[in-house]
Amino acid sequence: MTNFAQMRKNMILGQFLPAAIKNNKILNSYETLARESFLPNHHKPIAYSDLNVKVTEKRYLPSPLNSAKIFQEANFSGKEVVLLIGANYGYEAAILSSMVETVIAIEEDKKLFNLGESNFKNLNIENLIFLNSNHNNGYKRLGLYDVIISIDLSFDINDELINQLVDKGKIFFCEQHNNEVRESKLNVIHKSKNGFFKQSLFDINIPFVKTANNLNDFNFI
Repeated sequence: MTNFAQMRKNMILGQFLPAAIKNNKILNSYETLARESFLPNHHKPIAYSDLNVKVTEKRYLPSPLNSAKIFQEANFSGKEVVLLIGANYGYEAAILSSMVETVIAIEEDKKLFNLGESNFKNLNIENLIFLNSNHNNGYKRLGLYDVIISIDLSFDINDELINQLVDKGKIFFCEQHNNEVRESKLNVIHKSKNGFFKQSLFDINIPFVKTANNLNDFNFI
């Protein structure tokens, strides 16, 4: 019988700590939440590996370590309203719900959404709203958001999303590192009253599935 609890501990010790994931709230969330319960049976044996799993032609499920790197960079205070784009099977949304005040999680793929919705039925998460909605549009109706995080690498950041941020809000997203490398780099867009600017943070080994986000049309400050 697979000892998933031990696998979670091994993930923390063998992946998270060596990668400088130091936030105790993040460590506790990932060690507590059973990722295998969110995955189809054929993916359960690799629930705590550092692999990114292809779930559709254009979508990858990020490894727990990769999502943890993004969440740690967001440096949550616990009072944020967060929009998660590309919720997949719901695991990352559930992790986020333990760190912030409210999570709005959207998933546009109907099959993935149905699986995610089924995963949430037995969980009593009162601060999470899970919706089947187009990723490119964000979800204006429940904004404004302190933080927007996209783990769908197949679409472009646009004005519609930026306008759903509060003043001093942030969007975290990945884009292609370069034409020769499939992996990505993590970026953040900071919004202020005077405009917004993009900051490149660090490389992250989530495979990219299209050309880099076209941000050249934006007027960065």
